[in-house]
Amino acid sequence: MSEHHHHHHHKDGASEFKQKSLAAIKRRKLLEKILKISLIIVAIIMAIAVVFVYTVG
Repeated sequence: MSEHHHHHHHKDGASEFKQKSLAAIKRRKLLEKILKISLIIVAIIMAIAVVFVYTVG
């Protein structure tokens, strides 16, 4: 049984929608990751700043 019907260039709406929603999910996951990392970085910087102020001050 050959699977040659995969190579047709016509895209049906369902697969296109699936692709778009998958891309959106990936993008949102990436944004969440970036947000989480930047929050951690900010928290670390604040902690260092507090320690710095207490030790120097």
